Amino acid sequence: MTQIDKFAFTNSSKPTREPRGLACPAVLLGVIVFALLLGWQLTERNRGRPVSGPAPDFSLTLFDGSEFKLSDQRGQVVLINFWASWCPPCRDEAPDLQALHIDYQADGFTLLGVNMLESSPQKALDFIAEFGITYRNGEDLGQTVTNLYRVEGPPESFLIDRGGKVREFYIGSVNYDLVSSAIKALLAEPR
Repeated sequence: MTQIDKFAFTNSSKPTREPRGLACPAVLLGVIVFALLLGWQLTERNRGRPVSGPAPDFSLTLFDGSEFKLSDQRGQVVLINFWASWCPPCRDEAPDLQALHIDYQADGFTLLGVNMLESSPQKALDFIAEFGITYRNGEDLGQTVTNLYRVEGPPESFLIDRGGKVREFYIGSVNYDLVSSAIKALLAEPR
């Protein structure tokens, strides 16, 4: 056996590797497809979410049995807050929301709590009592309002001007200072 034959024999027992030239374009194509799908999903998720423009009108039965209709609030600055009793950020923001209600209700500000994804109305009522909440609240049975505003999870809030347009949108808990400045600005606008 010659040196060349011996080399060919020993190398022929090793597994051969596929050319690497095709692997890189396949990986790149996979990354591009993934990025396109992710972008499409994010676009679909936010489609129809009213983060500006006219606020979708709705009616909600409140815990006290009365009816809240958003279009009846024209002329008021309205904050709609979607919350649940089991949500830690909702617990964090509850005192700030109550303070906003107390401080601005006489100036033309309305705060509405929309309870969502609750296991029982009693848990929501216990939450309201625990935090001494005096602003209007109702349970979104059937998730009608939640779906209308395309809320993904509590807390989310929508600040609506006197003309019924969404001007601010908040994901996560809000704090007094952040929302207070936005409320003051909207209250200062001419009617």
